[in-house]
Amino acid sequence: MKKLLFVLIAANGMMSATAQVKDSTSKKQYLNDAMMGKWAIDLNLMGGALTRNMTTGNSMSNYLNALSDANLGNLKFTNGMSFGGDLQLGYFFGESNHFGIGGGIMYLAQSGDATLDQFHVQYQSTDQTGEISRQEITANQPVKESLTITNVNIPLVLKYKDRFSKRFGFTADLGVLYNVSIKNAYNTNAAFDYEEIVQHVTTEGGNIITVYDNSLTPASTDLQITQSHFNNTTHPDGETIQQYFNAEKALGYNVGLAQAPTKRSGTVSYTSGSLGFIARPAINYFFSNHVALTVGAYLLYQPFNNTPQNNYHLTNMVGDYSSVLNNVTKSNDLSYGGNIGVRILFGGKKAAPINPVVTAVDPSACGLKDGSLTFSGFPPAKPVIINYMMDGKPNSPATEVVADPSGALKLDKLGAGSYAGISAAMGKRHIDIPPAVLVNPPINISETTTNPTAADACDGAIMIGGLKAGQKVTVNYNYNGSPKAPYHGIVSSNNAVTLSDLCVGTYSGITVAVNDCKGNGNDVTLRVPPPPPPPVTNEPKAQPMADISAPILFEFGKTSIHPDSYPVIEKAVLEVGKNNNFYIICEGHTDSRGTVERNEILSFKRAQAVKHYLIKLGVSADRIIAVGRGARMPIATNETAEGRAKNRRVVMTLNERSK
Repeated sequence: MKKLLFVLIAANGMMSATAQVKDSTSKKQYLNDAMMGKWAIDLNLMGGALTRNMTTGNSMSNYLNALSDANLGNLKFTNGMSFGGDLQLGYFFGESNHFGIGGGIMYLAQSGDATLDQFHVQYQSTDQTGEISRQEITANQPVKESLTITNVNIPLVLKYKDRFSKRFGFTADLGVLYNVSIKNAYNTNAAFDYEEIVQHVTTEGGNIITVYDNSLTPASTDLQITQSHFNNTTHPDGETIQQYFNAEKALGYNVGLAQAPTKRSGTVSYTSGSLGFIARPAINYFFSNHVALTVGAYLLYQPFNNTPQNNYHLTNMVGDYSSVLNNVTKSNDLSYGGNIGVRILFGGKKAAPINPVVTAVDPSACGLKDGSLTFSGFPPAKPVIINYMMDGKPNSPATEVVADPSGALKLDKLGAGSYAGISAAMGKRHIDIPPAVLVNPPINISETTTNPTAADACDGAIMIGGLKAGQKVTVNYNYNGSPKAPYHGIVSSNNAVTLSDLCVGTYSGITVAVNDCKGNGNDVTLRVPPPPPPPVTNEPKAQPMADISAPILFEFGKTSIHPDSYPVIEKAVLEVGKNNNFYIICEGHTDSRGTVERNEILSFKRAQAVKHYLIKLGVSADRIIAVGRGARMPIATNETAEGRAKNRRVVMTLNERSK
């Protein structure tokens, strides 16, 4: 199951990665999934590794009165390989044609080695002479069966496909396998040592009979036809152990050394009809809209059941042999590797008609390219190539746009002009789109005046608003009927320009030019301001508090006071000493960089730094209040280094407690 999860995760990762691939080298048209055929013929060739996890039956009870040293061995499968392929017919449904079902036939030629190690058993038997004896059988090497497996299945799968460029796409099969046939042809290297121990006893009537000796250490009086007994006894005329065993075998005893089976090959079929699992992700390379090469990976999982042979013995008599597979009750087969194939698509549908509707959004200001054209009515999430002419000039290169979930295409970053000859290409389809015109909005200016401070002072101003920050602007105007030199400048961040150094008089014919657009203003008259009202003599003048609010600036992230700010603090010390009811509030501030929590803490630490310096200069701590404001109260923009430097500050204010 771990390998299965690994392959599924890899397939998902492959899908995620390939879904981001764009065919950036070609703008040629191709059919998407919705326009391609609903039917597919898939021919796949597969090759890879095969593993088997086999469970065997407990055949120990088949050996009568087996001794405790019996070891029927451990069965394992190695060197597994799997090759083959399948032929499927698939049908894709829905508007997008991404998902479908399929079925067909699969043939696999598989191979591997089934090995049983350390086989050894001693049990009660009746030999060929009809006498009861203790039979001892030992495999003198691991019993290996070289397997050739024929595996035929019917796959029933869910299919997925997604063509994401002219040449490339993704496909995946996920479903079940119904097993039609599974045959294991084997060839074995098995060789066994057959040894026998016969115990003779005399009955009360004086007859000699044989009985079963079930002791791990046989009696010295037993007839022992074993290798250990031969090696511990003396034999005349140089008789070899092989000659000895051959002689005893000729007498009818079931003995022999390194005896190979009479039949070394055979076939074992598992129970067919089991259900397995198939997963097969792949990348498609399209030769055309109807033929594609598929390259990817596959995983097959198949559980098989088997009925063990009745009264199963691996071997019982010399020359006798029953395959190790005859004792298998269950086999879980897992095959994984590479896949290559061919897909043929046919039976495509005619595309639905597209009648696009155009929605135009004009630029927000003259000369800006922030207008847009939106074409609705296209298939959702599909790439479209847009061509058009703007004021008679073709766009080059063509623009590729992907329709949003509502089926809308948007061309943005457009300036004012006439857009004609608009066409959309989807694969082999070309759709004509109605023309559209984007226009610059009118300039609606406003005027705010500041009168000169005196009749002979030319320090008045006219602020012209309603413009767009950052644009170049030209202002023409007349002063008391005479034209003045045009003003050239850049619109400031407050969306206005200011005519300054103006004298008392009438300013007429005000026109503002931005790019090719113009706006007209109203006539403005600057006057001498009225004199201030006379002072009220019968009311006492309130004594203003001394101004100690010059900001104390700090480096970024620092709380140390710069020596340049010491005079401001020393002035505060002098002022607070003039009245015992005076006290000082120190408000700390930061720029906008950093988190809210960090800036709150940093601003308070800066206020505390100023408070500690005031205390050092002799001000009582109960006459100083330190507060932190974070970045909430900037006095300049945080978009520039100069603005941020002004915002990193502590401001002191002198206050008086009520008496």
